[in-house]
Amino acid sequence: MKSFALVFCVLCIMVMGTGFAMGEDSPFDPVTTEPTPPPSEGMAYRELPLGPGPALPGGDQGYFSISSVPSGADVIFDGKFLGETPVVTEVYTTGTPSHSISISKYGYNTWTRTYNQNPSQGQTIYVNADLQPVVQTGTIQVSSSPSGAIARLDGGETMMTPGTFRYVTPGYHTVEISMSGYFPYSTSVSVSAGGTSSVSASLSPMQTTGSLRVTSSPSGAEVYVDDIYRGYTPLTIGSLSSGRHAVRLHLSGYQDYTRNVDISAGSEAYVSASLNPVYQPTTGDILVSSVPDGAAIYLDGNYRGKTLQGNLFDITGVSPGAHVVALLKSGYQDYSTSVAVSAGKTTTVSAALNPGSVPSTTGDITAQSSPSGADVYLDNVYKGFAPLTLHDVTTGSHVVTFKMPGYTDAQYTVQVAAGQSAQVMGMLTPVPTTAPTRSPLSLPVIAGALAILGVLVFFRRS
Repeated sequence: MKSFALVFCVLCIMVMGTGFAMGEDSPFDPVTTEPTPPPSEGMAYRELPLGPGPALPGGDQGYFSISSVPSGADVIFDGKFLGETPVVTEVYTTGTPSHSISISKYGYNTWTRTYNQNPSQGQTIYVNADLQPVVQTGTIQVSSSPSGAIARLDGGETMMTPGTFRYVTPGYHTVEISMSGYFPYSTSVSVSAGGTSSVSASLSPMQTTGSLRVTSSPSGAEVYVDDIYRGYTPLTIGSLSSGRHAVRLHLSGYQDYTRNVDISAGSEAYVSASLNPVYQPTTGDILVSSVPDGAAIYLDGNYRGKTLQGNLFDITGVSPGAHVVALLKSGYQDYSTSVAVSAGKTTTVSAALNPGSVPSTTGDITAQSSPSGADVYLDNVYKGFAPLTLHDVTTGSHVVTFKMPGYTDAQYTVQVAAGQSAQVMGMLTPVPTTAPTRSPLSLPVIAGALAILGVLVFFRRS
């Protein structure tokens, strides 16, 4: 009796093995076996005996019912054309238990499967193919004037102009082009499958410039444009942005001359000033120079400007009395001196700065991303898109964040050391998609499990 039960258990396990051999991707293919109903209206029916030789008369028959989404696809069953989906074909249960099915339709990828199973007598195996459309792409050629600009596709992929974006899906896309000193350019372009679209951008400068010619009588007056020292008259000043500027002339012993001047792009404006003398001055001047030049000037602790190359810096309107002049320059020792100022008089300060050691207080961060073109934020402040280098970052801990549509944000903490460059690579991962749900257990698996459970109960009672 126990021998009989053991044989029965082995047979059940074989049935389970047959259930698992239903196809290459059976956990995801909608294949079911049921008693065969008559073919529905509009469904093709084919007689196709299978096996290494001719079918035996009176052999048991089963069926394959084959459909697709979308329907109307060509069906090749074991190398023979059956027609278009949906279609039903009969097979002999005693034939070779291996069948190849190929389903094809124009504009879709061909669907193929191999099933290592025959239906039982009077039963049907249902096969449904979910056809996937063929994805075709196009290209976008991008150029700019001037060249060397950064082109960006749909806020993601970037390249240098001129260049080509490849493998672009059909439809409308946004191309942005940017370059330092020029207004950004943006346009929408349509891409067709297998086609090439073109974008050509003529970039406009952010600001146009003009020039200013300044003379005075007497000559030698200091010229200030928008409170920035420019030199001595007569003087021509170039690269002034178009628009209104404030011009001031100063000469010791004369009243200051002020005027607003409108600068036009590509043209030169003129200022000619006749200076009026001061007969009863109440203030004096301090002329300051340094070797090397470029030192910051402080008068009684208040910043007044920087020493000039080849010219003296004039501190005007200084009240009579004692004053302290200090000069500071990175890499040199601080300089300080006391001066006495008299009304209507000019005092001169000439300083030879001594080299010294002044530690740097900032560093750099070089940010790159994979994929490239991610937006870069430093301490939650947008800085541009990778790759880029951030200069003059204060020493200490900073947070660098990379963002890109379709990817999860990447955030890193970076330590910046004085005079050093910190490297950070943003590794972006795609936003996860929902995994497909597996089909429930097949009927043979459930039957096999119940059979094994019955055998165990039998042995326990014996």
